[in-house]
Amino acid sequence: MSEKIHELKFKTRYAETDQMGYIHHSIYAQYYEMGRIALMHQIGISYKQMEKDGYILPVYTLQTKYYLPLTFDELITLKTRVKYLKGVRLAFGYEIYNEAGQKATEGEVVLVFAGTDGKPIRPPKIFVDKIKSLL
Repeated sequence: MSEKIHELKFKTRYAETDQMGYIHHSIYAQYYEMGRIALMHQIGISYKQMEKDGYILPVYTLQTKYYLPLTFDELITLKTRVKYLKGVRLAFGYEIYNEAGQKATEGEVVLVFAGTDGKPIRPPKIFVDKIKSLL
């Protein structure tokens, strides 16, 4: 694993499945959030502290391509990386692999730095410096 890619392994849960027995498409956004928070934690950035400091990161876009279905009780690998930081926009890329090591999905989430009033603002310098280490 590259330092610039955070890898998280976990088992899928029964509550995440749909009537077909597959992980429901809405769950992938939660997986992406888990990866993004873990990656940021790895470089010393706390979402919780950022919010206390007056910064929020609402989702601007979220995209997912589904290649293979994931199922209950499957050990999956989520790989997360920073794609870019441009102005107030921060993009993360994701790949999820099934237990057999096959790519099941890939996705991208673009977030926007905003103040607690919801208006876009520049990210704090300390954040920018730490994120640049991942680019």
